[in-house]
Amino acid sequence: MIVDMPTPGEFHTAGVNQLYLAWKITIGAQQALTRMGAAADDQEAASDYWQSVQPELANAYSLIQQAMELALKGRIAAVSPFLLLGNPADWPGRGATEPLSFGELPTLDASKLVKVHNLLIDPPLDAAFATLWETVRRDRNRIMHSTSRTTFTAAAVVLAILRAAKTLFADMPWGDRLLAQEAGQKYAIFGMDDHVYSEVVGEIGCAIALLTPADALELLGFDRRRHAYVCPQCFANAEHDFAPSLPKLAQFPTKDASETALRCIFCEAVSTVDRHDCEYPDCPGNVISQNLCLTCLREQDEQFSLTPAFLIRAPDDLHDYEFVVGRESGGRRDEYRSHRERAADDEDAIAYGRRMLDAAHLRVWQTVSIFQRERCSVPLEPQTCRPIGHWAREDRGLLWHPGVLAYNYAAHGPV
Repeated sequence: MIVDMPTPGEFHTAGVNQLYLAWKITIGAQQALTRMGAAADDQEAASDYWQSVQPELANAYSLIQQAMELALKGRIAAVSPFLLLGNPADWPGRGATEPLSFGELPTLDASKLVKVHNLLIDPPLDAAFATLWETVRRDRNRIMHSTSRTTFTAAAVVLAILRAAKTLFADMPWGDRLLAQEAGQKYAIFGMDDHVYSEVVGEIGCAIALLTPADALELLGFDRRRHAYVCPQCFANAEHDFAPSLPKLAQFPTKDASETALRCIFCEAVSTVDRHDCEYPDCPGNVISQNLCLTCLREQDEQFSLTPAFLIRAPDDLHDYEFVVGRESGGRRDEYRSHRERAADDEDAIAYGRRMLDAAHLRVWQTVSIFQRERCSVPLEPQTCRPIGHWAREDRGLLWHPGVLAYNYAAHGPV
């Protein structure tokens, strides 16, 4: 009696695990080199690096073959697991008198799996996959017999992973698959998963950089011919400390400059954005979402450097003025931000403060306190600054309050 019959789901899960492990090995090798920064630009050192990680990449490549083999067996087992068994003449004789585990029986040779699959399952696997399967299988055999002299690249291994995933594990988008796998990993089990979302998004960005434009479009839906932006939804989902490092994976469906529907190839969210120039002069971006520039990832309402023509910059720090804007935050404390400019005198500084609250992108701020820094010290203390006054946004418009600051270090804390 044959016992311990494997299920299609078990084969599928085992295949996913193998493919995921191949991905982590390969992307990890690429990201490790990237983290070396300028040192990675040394071509000789980079060449030595890739030579040193060849055993890792060969292992990853072998895992791809195992993943595909398991997936093919799972599909055949969905028809009947007995179709996976080899020649009955090779079965152990004791199976007629005692339970015999399925795992003890010889199974189909891997070279026959695609043929058997295509005889049983509709639609059959296409010629492109058959070529991939044979290539990976033969290379894996060379690795296992220590005869492979192939030099693996991260790009080639990632390409094979994504092609295998697209054909045999397409029940879930690859990005979602990675998130699901990470959710069950050792660190996530203990609640240490704040970094997971941004890490997976970063891995997809790393893979895109390795692929050709055609492969990136086919396998991940990313068009290299179009500008890309940070996805607002991914930015919101990522833990704050990791969000600024997110790759740009959101694109417009057309090149129309008035297009406002931005779609992310990772989370597949469609975000409606505003199209106007970023407030920061050094940024060429013109795609804004909820106050955030999706090109430079800077908050638009924190661009305080207006530099109007009337502001005469003084040559020394005796003319340093501090402008502290404030607004209600909805929490226990009001929110404050600080900006420093040099002005010729108090009159120019007061005029600058008014311009700040008049600026369209700064109208969310309600006050601006102005004082002259008499010496550079942190934190701001009464004895280190001369209060000039503050502007306040009130029912009657902008009103100037001389000699009094809306911001108070003792009450509001440092800025």
